[in-house]
Amino acid sequence: LKELIPEFFYLPDFLTNFSGHDFGKTQRRQSVSDVVLPPWANGCPHQFIRIHREALESEYVSQHLHSWIDLMFGYKQNGAEAEEALNVYEYATYEGGVDLSSLSQQ
Repeated sequence: LKELIPEFFYLPDFLTNFSGHDFGKTQRRQSVSDVVLPPWANGCPHQFIRIHREALESEYVSQHLHSWIDLMFGYKQNGAEAEEALNVYEYATYEGGVDLSSLSQQ
């Protein structure tokens, strides 16, 4: 989806692999561990979260919240309006997009 989980606005810890869990390797054979932050975060999860929160609480977001509501819950959720707004997803993500009763249990 094109929205962020709440942790992006208050919990910097989810961006760091404190437990050292092995998440495997990328296609370029690089180990996956901490989230790679954008340059404007200066490698700091706290700064990343702070800037996200400032953006969420900004005047711009307040003035455009109705547009997001139209995308997520309103008339731009599907159909021609969704296509025009680039708000379309893989067919299987839509309710009724796959006939679940036709799938086997294997």
